[in-house]
Amino acid sequence: MTLTSAREMLRAEVLTVAIERAASTPDAHARPLSGLAAPSAYQAAVFEHVERSRGHAVVMATAGSGKTTTLVEVARRLPGGTRACFLAFNRSTAAELRSRLPNSVDATTIHALGRSALARHHAAVGAAVPDASKYRRLARELVAGIGDQVDESARPGIAASLAALANFARLELTAAHDLTAVAALLPRYGLTSPVIPELLPQLHALLNPLLEAGTAAAARGSVDFTDMVYLPVVQRLQLERYDFVCVDEAQDLSRVTLALVMRLVASGARALFVGDPRQAIYAFAGADRHSLKRIEEQAAATVLPLSVSYRCPTRHVALARRFAPEMESAPGAATGSVRFIPESALARTARPGDLVMARTNAPLLGVAMAMAEAGVPATVLGEELAAELLDLARRIFPDQDRLPRAATEVVQRHAQAENRRLEFEYLADPRLGELQERNADAHRALALMLEALASRPHGSAIAAIGGLIRDRVVTYTELEQVTLRMFKQADAANAVVLSTIHKAKGREAKRTFLLGPENLGIGHANVEEEAVEANVLFVALTRAKRELVLAERYRGAVAARLRRHERRLGTSEAQATSVLERQWDEVLKLATVMARGPRRRWQPHPALSS
Repeated sequence: MTLTSAREMLRAEVLTVAIERAASTPDAHARPLSGLAAPSAYQAAVFEHVERSRGHAVVMATAGSGKTTTLVEVARRLPGGTRACFLAFNRSTAAELRSRLPNSVDATTIHALGRSALARHHAAVGAAVPDASKYRRLARELVAGIGDQVDESARPGIAASLAALANFARLELTAAHDLTAVAALLPRYGLTSPVIPELLPQLHALLNPLLEAGTAAAARGSVDFTDMVYLPVVQRLQLERYDFVCVDEAQDLSRVTLALVMRLVASGARALFVGDPRQAIYAFAGADRHSLKRIEEQAAATVLPLSVSYRCPTRHVALARRFAPEMESAPGAATGSVRFIPESALARTARPGDLVMARTNAPLLGVAMAMAEAGVPATVLGEELAAELLDLARRIFPDQDRLPRAATEVVQRHAQAENRRLEFEYLADPRLGELQERNADAHRALALMLEALASRPHGSAIAAIGGLIRDRVVTYTELEQVTLRMFKQADAANAVVLSTIHKAKGREAKRTFLLGPENLGIGHANVEEEAVEANVLFVALTRAKRELVLAERYRGAVAARLRRHERRLGTSEAQATSVLERQWDEVLKLATVMARGPRRRWQPHPALSS
């Protein structure tokens, strides 16, 4: 698609939206409920189903569709005496729902639902703190019992691999005795093997005794988060009984969490599943990208759309429709703006309240440093990244409080050594490149932090973050305090929020920035991975309420990508281009046209608005 055809596509997109509006009834796509305002036609269909049907339903709620407001109204319309439960994926969402739902309605997480069933069956679970290291510990004990069959130095790696395998086997409800199914988990979740292929069956044969040990430990009160949903399913424990259950973010259900919810349905609950298949982005963590389709089939559920976005401006909807053709703009929606800046201008452009997104964690720390130097408060979402950096620092500088002046050089040498180790251990593994990239990113981030701390004078903004720099010799305590402050969860209104796209899901901001758009949508191994990545890009395009800013690595990087791809048209190389790459090219071309064009609010032709 050339830029000329991109302009034509944009005109057609705008005309299509105008015709859709003109053809609809006056209140067909009214704004979502505000207080007791009139519902949209989509919302009315949901309410009618809840009030009149006895069956189950799947609500396909696009980004910014007024989902939470709709769910609150659903709860208010339930008949008196209905015992209802609204299930969320995390405690913060459950707390928000709880604050808005009628007092008669329970709001909790799926994990809490499972844990309550476990606690009734195993009293010790009720007072226990979830143990994230449970299966690593049990795996170490199991591997230690093998004796001389495994070299002692290899046991920690084998135990860690076995524990990770146990986690995904539980999420997938994989039968531990089916070694073929167990082996299929490795490539699906990017798990690396600590043993040669010939020994894999022997390693996988340890999974069943590990899961048995985990079940026995649960009776003594030891559970991790996956146990909370896995054990109630496999042990067929009695759950709370409800007349009506609503499951939020249903596109992120794993096979085991879906099985847990379906046990509620089997006990007589009518179910409303709410989600968006376009926002299913957690396959790497065990979520089933096809969960909504499975729900539709297993529950014989009616499918109801919530396709109008009340968050996204019309231009952003036009971009997002490359991935979600069903998405619609709200009547009266702002036009919105799309523009490009070089990444070097980000620190002087972004302001508190803005959301900056990157595909991976790697660039976020550098951006945070630049923000600090520019005097702009910023916070990075991802406490686990802070822990990873500090753990890496401790491994590189064991038992050292005052780090050497040449600390960054030491980090670089350690990165090279780790890279060589990965080459040796995972030479035949298809994930070698990914492991090396992750290794380089972690070391680069640590080096950047150390360099910033060591080279800035006391009065600099970087020093002010930690408030501890004295003589340019960095201590581990200084590194720790600055790192933890950098990743501290701040009020989004008072800081620029830096986030991966995954962590930005569920967030919104008036203005969002997307880093490195010229490098997105490229290089995915198979159709399944491409489908998930398309969802990630859809999430990135639908966070802004007013302005989307594409921050190129250098000015003109997107144009250079598009020129390269234009030159490939008609060649055999173009035939090999993935669907995702072509879709993202269309997004970038449309964005280029939007950024060049006038920013006046578009008005439909009088004939269309009459």
